[in-house]
Amino acid sequence: LSVHGWDLARSLGGDAAIDERLAEAAWAMMEPLAPLAAAIGVYGAGPTGTLGDDASAEVRLLDVTGRTHLL
Repeated sequence: LSVHGWDLARSLGGDAAIDERLAEAAWAMMEPLAPLAAAIGVYGAGPTGTLGDDASAEVRLLDVTGRTHLL
């Protein structure tokens, strides 16, 4: 739901930032699924595989769900 909220905020021109604690919690749930999401194409092109170790949880979450072209 946090990623869908990000989508809506972006489309409406609002503040799309995901709260850091929420992003960390959502990323913790999505991280184990990242390889599967990429393999089955459930999120379009899926993760880029190019994020640095310093990428925030929000960026990682958006990347794994295929929103990389919008960052």
